[in-house]
Amino acid sequence: MKRGGFSLAELLIVIGILALLAALLFPVIQNAREGGRRTRCLAQMHQLGQSVLAYIADFNETYPMAAYVQNYTHNSACLFTLYHELVPYIRDKQIVVCPSDGRPVNVARAFAAYMPLCPAMGFEQSSYMANWCLFEVGVLLPWLPQPHRVIAASEVQYPEQTVAFFDAVMAPPPSLMPFVQGRHHEAAVANFADGHSRPLRTRRTSLTASRADGGVAPVYCLLEV
Repeated sequence: MKRGGFSLAELLIVIGILALLAALLFPVIQNAREGGRRTRCLAQMHQLGQSVLAYIADFNETYPMAAYVQNYTHNSACLFTLYHELVPYIRDKQIVVCPSDGRPVNVARAFAAYMPLCPAMGFEQSSYMANWCLFEVGVLLPWLPQPHRVIAASEVQYPEQTVAFFDAVMAPPPSLMPFVQGRHHEAAVANFADGHSRPLRTRRTSLTASRADGGVAPVYCLLEV
């Protein structure tokens, strides 16, 4: 006598095996997806680094400034940032948004109480922060009436070890303190002054830090010097 189909017990066993396989494969798939996002983040960091090197070549071997107030009409001012400076060398305006960052810092909102961002490529958000020792700050009213000087490339003694950009959030003005973010399975992507990019190992702590655009962000320890 031929059987007409599977029994309930057989179906439950098959479903259980499929569920077990899905549970085993899900972390692998997630890791593969994050690996792809990290690769894209590394490519973006590389492009940022190359844009800085191109800027340095065009502007007397000096680094661009991180931020300063610029008058764009007779009666109003706007915040001109490092990314505004690099616009001529950047092909994609989304280059500053990490694909693993579900909530990039809204720079426009962070400074909304003081001044608007200068218009440029629709830039408003960023997942990365820059090394303030390379990219100094100009006139930044109401906090800084006198500009810092620009940094010459010849002053950087170890460019292959000096971080230029990295995965981070920033604290509210006027401190703008950066907090590294290990978005890629506790790794943070960084770009260095010589142009190369690579991930840095981090560890998430139980602490949180205030974000410039409101809310909090986790604090990570950097495990590499």
